[in-house]
Amino acid sequence: MKRVVPLVVSMMLMSACSPNANTLVAAEQPKAAAESKAAVSLNDISGHWAESDIKAIVAAGYVDGYPDGSFKPDHTVTRAEFITMTAKAAGLKPVPGGDNKEWYAPYVAALVQAGIHQYKDFSSGDWNTPITRMEMARLAVRASDKSLQSPEDSTDAKKFMFLATQKGLITGMANGQLGKEESATRAQSVKIIQRILDASQGKKLEVDKRAASYAEVELTGSNAQTMWGRNVVDLPYRMPLRNTKATVKVHQILIMDLKEKDGAFRSMFDGTLEKVNGEPIDDEYLIALKVDITNETGSPLSYGLFGELSPYSGTRVVVMKMDKVDERFFLPSIGTKMNHAEGWYLFATPKEKARSLRLLENNGTEINLGKKE
Repeated sequence: MKRVVPLVVSMMLMSACSPNANTLVAAEQPKAAAESKAAVSLNDISGHWAESDIKAIVAAGYVDGYPDGSFKPDHTVTRAEFITMTAKAAGLKPVPGGDNKEWYAPYVAALVQAGIHQYKDFSSGDWNTPITRMEMARLAVRASDKSLQSPEDSTDAKKFMFLATQKGLITGMANGQLGKEESATRAQSVKIIQRILDASQGKKLEVDKRAASYAEVELTGSNAQTMWGRNVVDLPYRMPLRNTKATVKVHQILIMDLKEKDGAFRSMFDGTLEKVNGEPIDDEYLIALKVDITNETGSPLSYGLFGELSPYSGTRVVVMKMDKVDERFFLPSIGTKMNHAEGWYLFATPKEKARSLRLLENNGTEINLGKKE
């Protein structure tokens, strides 16, 4: 990969991301890399987590090292650089022509022509701006999915990140978080390019379930598809309770494998989990429903979920801290002086009985949170 330098002319920056390709501010022509790849001694990647991918991508000619023999794997990568890498990896021929004579312009044009990039993708900054993980995910997904390679495609950012994690094109940061707005590094960009290549060859990519769960919850409010391969009702969902005039809504449905101590969302519930019936927690799933209760009757009303709902399979649990129930996860309730409350409904369900999300109201009415296929 080649180096670019920051732009300093403010009027040029203002036009950096015009929808017209010819008005995009140019990144400077990078300095030439070593004359032959055989002569490039990548002296700073030994033992790096992306070492093998860096070597493979450099050998393939999709990216270069620096003339001093370094690769600088932890330096940021610009939009211009990643666009160029993606076009080369996709096997696209540069598209010359137009007024923009900058080194990367033919690669941008090639990606636009192929439907992998849209000029409106970058609404701020310029071609020297470090590319974010979100922007990188969008390019990776389009490069791997012909159904999204249309100028009319309007898939939003949350959907792109979800697809990128579900397909294994993007994995999470060290703690599984998505880091959508963080600048991507050269090593990360090489890893993504390698995954694009692997996907194009029909290879099955490893999916980071933590990252996929976070992306799915941001998109839909639940990680049921990541964990169980199932979909849930559209959220927020108003539960059809018959025993009250209060409105009870479910805003999130989180599913955690209790054997995975570092799984997605598990650290939120970091106390000791205890079943309300006193039985031990075994190899089970923890289901967390983020709910709220609102009194919309216009009259005083007292209502709480305790005793009103029970899981169809499984047992309600509480989170204990310092021998007390953690107040962050109390079941919500409203009184005559409080007309809105939020909280969590937690229950553990055996794995052999999982993959269905049903609750029972105390009059026997069943509430199914699973989406009908």
